Amino acid sequence: MDEDGFGCKRCWPRAAKVAWEARAELSRVVELIDESHFRVVMLACPHCAQRFVSVFAERVDWTDGDDPQYWTQLPITEREANDLLRDRASLTEAMLDALGPDRRCLRLEHPKGGPRRILWGSGICIEPHD
Repeated sequence: MDEDGFGCKRCWPRAAKVAWEARAELSRVVELIDESHFRVVMLACPHCAQRFVSVFAERVDWTDGDDPQYWTQLPITEREANDLLRDRASLTEAMLDALGPDRRCLRLEHPKGGPRRILWGSGICIEPHD
């Protein structure tokens, strides 16, 4: 487990860029919300079984085609995972926002006209989306 008590060195390493690369090894548990520009997925580490909630948000740029895209990945507790599974048919952005507001999360930000950045943040950050 990391210093926050979540994950292992394979799925939740200290460096944000390495953590983003480790994301490719996570298994998809369930799609919680599947819209064309807004997706919420539960992922799990195949090594330590840590579960994560992953949020993707995109806003279509009808002018330049440079769609801003954002991902947030947050480790979740077993209870939070069970609550998400139970409530997935009625899951709201407010319910997601309530998850671990002070907990370290992994962010990938690709704003319109800006560079792609991988960084640490806190809680779930749901960007505007279509």
